[in-house]
Amino acid sequence: MFRKHYPWLTAGLAVAVIAMSSPALAQQVKVSQTIVEKVLNQPYAQAVAKIEAAIKGARFMIIGEPNYQQMQRMVGRERRGAKAYFIFRPDLGTPVFDNDFNAAMEIPLKILVYEADSNRTIVRYKLPSSALADYRGLGSFGNDLDKMLDNIVTAASK
Repeated sequence: MFRKHYPWLTAGLAVAVIAMSSPALAQQVKVSQTIVEKVLNQPYAQAVAKIEAAIKGARFMIIGEPNYQQMQRMVGRERRGAKAYFIFRPDLGTPVFDNDFNAAMEIPLKILVYEADSNRTIVRYKLPSSALADYRGLGSFGNDLDKMLDNIVTAASK
């Protein structure tokens, strides 16, 4: 009954418990049904280096790397560190092309990394399972990709 009538309170308590956990660990918040956010308790430059190492360690290729901070500097604006990684592995394309070629519009996967403050970095990504949910035969594959992205970000948080 409590959860049914006060879902916002249940979610708020969950976030509070996560926030009180050890500062050495990444804090994870599911922002919505489709977006995951983790707070890495490390400076931006360190987090970026660890994310890149974790991406490569998982055998993913960095296909694109937009640097939003640098783009803002081009128009005279100063921003905190912010960049994204467009990542994928050629072997992971096979299920997409074999099951529903239209799902190719959902790849590469994207990870956003931005500086929260001098000692914390935010990592966000959309769950691949939600992006692939509408395509034929890709439900379990999307769940596998969810785990891969979680493993990448978890590795970067250590």
